[in-house]
Amino acid sequence: MAFVDLLPLIFILIALIGAGVEMNKRKRKISASQRIEILLSWIFLVIIGFGGIWAFIGHTFFADQVANSIGWPTGNPFQQEVALANLAIGVLGLISFRVTGSFRIATIIAYSIFIFGAGVGHIWQIISAGNMAVNNAGPILWIDLLLPPLIILLYLLNKHLEHKEANPSLKR
Repeated sequence: MAFVDLLPLIFILIALIGAGVEMNKRKRKISASQRIEILLSWIFLVIIGFGGIWAFIGHTFFADQVANSIGWPTGNPFQQEVALANLAIGVLGLISFRVTGSFRIATIIAYSIFIFGAGVGHIWQIISAGNMAVNNAGPILWIDLLLPPLIILLYLLNKHLEHKEANPSLKR
């Protein structure tokens, strides 16, 4: 497995470190919802934003290498469409680093449908074609299947905690 194949895991690590550093820099005590908000911001920036841009670059400028690493045939023009979808999601992630509210919901929906769908596609390729290429059956498979539900749960938990913190009578 090449270093570049580990970048999705490295992006996760960078997001966790960035969120941890930001939380520790805060002078005053921060609430649970603020901690989750910080973590989500870093997930949007690094995992969704930079990750989407990185995938765009790979599928566009290193298309044959990426195709081989996924177990796809090289020279497939469809790969450029995948690149542009990654670019769109990456840009949404970058914007969602600072923009909150409904925009983030739209970003989570787009990211989750595309990435979880890719994970299901990886499983289908494993079952139907025996495709065990590193970027089909390796760490990316687990990232594609686990990150979307995790991000959705974090977002929902954050909204629940914000509501409870804003309404102290609900804290029983």
